[in-house]
Amino acid sequence: MSKPKLLIFILAVFFLGDLTYSFLQYYYTPLDGDISAGVVPSSFVQDLLSDPFGFHTLSSGEKHVNPNRFFAHFFFKEYMRKVPIFLQKLTDPITSVYLSCALLKIMIHFLVIFILSSLISGTKNMLDKKFLISAALIIPLIQANGYWEHMGISDHSITYTFFYALPVGLLMFYLMTLYQVVYLDEVPKPGMLKSLLILFFAIVLPLSGPLIPALVLIISALTGFYYLQNPGRKGNLLSFSNLISTLQKIPFPVFLLLVPAFLVSLYSLFLGRFDLNYGSETIPIADRYLKLPLGIYYQISQSLGVPLLLIIIGINYFLIKKHFNNTEGLKINGSLKWIGIFSVIYLLLLPLGGYRPYRPNILRYDTFVPITIALLYFYGKSSFFLLQNLKLRFRTNYLIGLFVLFAIFINSDHLETEEYHCERKALDFLVNSPDEITILPSGCNIMSWADPFADPKRSELNAEMLQFWGITKEKKLYYQDLGQK
Repeated sequence: MSKPKLLIFILAVFFLGDLTYSFLQYYYTPLDGDISAGVVPSSFVQDLLSDPFGFHTLSSGEKHVNPNRFFAHFFFKEYMRKVPIFLQKLTDPITSVYLSCALLKIMIHFLVIFILSSLISGTKNMLDKKFLISAALIIPLIQANGYWEHMGISDHSITYTFFYALPVGLLMFYLMTLYQVVYLDEVPKPGMLKSLLILFFAIVLPLSGPLIPALVLIISALTGFYYLQNPGRKGNLLSFSNLISTLQKIPFPVFLLLVPAFLVSLYSLFLGRFDLNYGSETIPIADRYLKLPLGIYYQISQSLGVPLLLIIIGINYFLIKKHFNNTEGLKINGSLKWIGIFSVIYLLLLPLGGYRPYRPNILRYDTFVPITIALLYFYGKSSFFLLQNLKLRFRTNYLIGLFVLFAIFINSDHLETEEYHCERKALDFLVNSPDEITILPSGCNIMSWADPFADPKRSELNAEMLQFWGITKEKKLYYQDLGQK
């Protein structure tokens, strides 16, 4: 086997090994406490599902839970009702639920790696050496456990994976054409089918995850400013003549991608004013902004993940600026300026999105996901460039540094199974219990957050969900005696 083919083989094995290991990590994640409310569903979610585009909400003025997130709720409900039942043709009911969660997360995991690797390498051929090298750079830094709490992409909770990671991953896919036009200066001609698909996503995405409308607005504004400030402009950038000239020179695919999504995003943000969630627990906007610096501090100080990523980005930027002051080097380093501008605007807008008591300092791994992905892109793009262009001696030293970085990240990303086995043990106990109301062994929760159920009535929706999945033959309520030891 030739050296190039051997390298491709090793990189492909590394890629498949990561997907396998990550799948196991996702499989051994316990079920969260919001699944049954979204899938049975609860009366609050059913009100939303009966008003997909919020027209009744607007006409009546009534507030609902997540009125501008219909598609996230719809896809979550349909997936978690249908996929576990389908998988029961292959396995038992309990396993089918954990498999369903793991499959969705690994698909998002793969999608993010695929898109980033394609953008970094310039090819979508997964057997191309450039693609596999790009993937190898990214893979160790996408954590399922380890530093996940500060730079995770897929949520441990399957519920919130549908609201954060999935819409953001689909938005990345949606914007690949925009990257092709703006960064690569290639202008494709979308046919009728692709144009209809773009319009479909332009409607669906802003009415899915909570981050999408703001992301679309920021990206649209930055894209417009990019074209407005192109070299050759004279006089006031915001003058009428410059604005008209800019509009005339923006390629049609940019309009097709951004204008419909921009308009639906504006509508989504307006519809979000009728959200019933956490209305009684909100705090003034000024207080939210005061909490944001602490959220940023915690994000970069509580684990090695984000600081290490920022350090390697700084090193890469310095090396490119010092040794590669050419067109490509300037273009790569220039992209970091746009990432910085995007990040600042995004962070400043976050407090306007409301307050959640489970996210007391506004910024957390889930709201940090867009910045995490942008930083991963620059790290991958700049590292790939340096590996291609550094002289042999410097490249060897640089590779050693990358391997140290990989070792730190890989070592942190453990396989955690304890909570899964505890929950599964409780499920087996519930299934085998002859009682309509079962006292579970203490210490092991079923489909709940940190607190166990002391009142069996709290398990009502979960009991319906477990019966629907065929895990229990009849509806079985359960609770835990908190006095047990």
